[in-house]
Amino acid sequence: MEKLNVPRDNRIKAQQRRASKKITQGIESKINLLHKLNVYKRLKEFLFFGLIYMSGFILAFTIDSIAAVIIGIILMGIAFNSLAIFIHEGLHGILAKNEKINHLISFLVGLPILISATAYQTTHNNHHYQLGRKLDYGTYKQHVKKSKWIWLAYVLQLTFGSFIYVIFIPFLGFFGETKKSRIVILIEYLIIISTATLVFSSMALDQILFYWFYPMLVLNILTNIRGLASHALGDVENIYLSSRTVRCSKLVEQVFLHENYHLEHHLFPRIPSYNLPKVHKLIWERLPEAIYAKSYLGFLMQMIKAGLKNNSGPLGVTHPKHK
Repeated sequence: MEKLNVPRDNRIKAQQRRASKKITQGIESKINLLHKLNVYKRLKEFLFFGLIYMSGFILAFTIDSIAAVIIGIILMGIAFNSLAIFIHEGLHGILAKNEKINHLISFLVGLPILISATAYQTTHNNHHYQLGRKLDYGTYKQHVKKSKWIWLAYVLQLTFGSFIYVIFIPFLGFFGETKKSRIVILIEYLIIISTATLVFSSMALDQILFYWFYPMLVLNILTNIRGLASHALGDVENIYLSSRTVRCSKLVEQVFLHENYHLEHHLFPRIPSYNLPKVHKLIWERLPEAIYAKSYLGFLMQMIKAGLKNNSGPLGVTHPKHK
């Protein structure tokens, strides 16, 4: 993956720098420490979700019970969901200290969910550095002006979002990259297609369904809810209101690898996800404003109410600093 050359006059990046500098005044050293990558924590995360997948596999394979099969599929889906978050970490260079190893791991975790790390990086860089602009496909108001089409986009994201993204990532990545990266994208997808063909051809249809496709449906649900809550009904012109922080239980937070702290992630994209709770504690009461939800279910309920009123303004605005 090539290093991104971000212009110094980039509006989003400049706004992020100003906000970060303002809210970290006096705690710069603490924030700097949180940027440090802990290899052992990463290994523990991989081991944890690997065990979750194996537990789900064993439940679905060995116990003759519908309940056991359903629980097994959910566990395997949770493990697949972690792959989507791990590849996201890799795009920010925080899976491994060595750049080449980081890319290799990013590719490997993307392989089971059919995503090229290089193609995904292009679209994700645009999301961070062109937030709310033409090249950002993580938000919608810049692409569709009418409120009804924005709400349709939200519904599509909630239902089929991750599948749509898997289909479009190759094209968005390929046509937005340099010649060198295009070659890498083609090679990565050639390996992905070849591996999938080899593995699936050696499996029975019911095995493909129970150990890959049904868990992918669970991934779709988890990813879509998390992704929608991250940016839907925000204000991309205001860095503080562009991404949402969602409060949730420790269990849900672990399942999402702390990506519920999405505002914190956009303010400090190079901080590993396992340190985002610490970032939240350090900066939350320094924020002049933010969009916030008490839970993912609470966010969805609030969103339904806003949809019924056709209200597409920022949802869940709070002022932590004044509280």
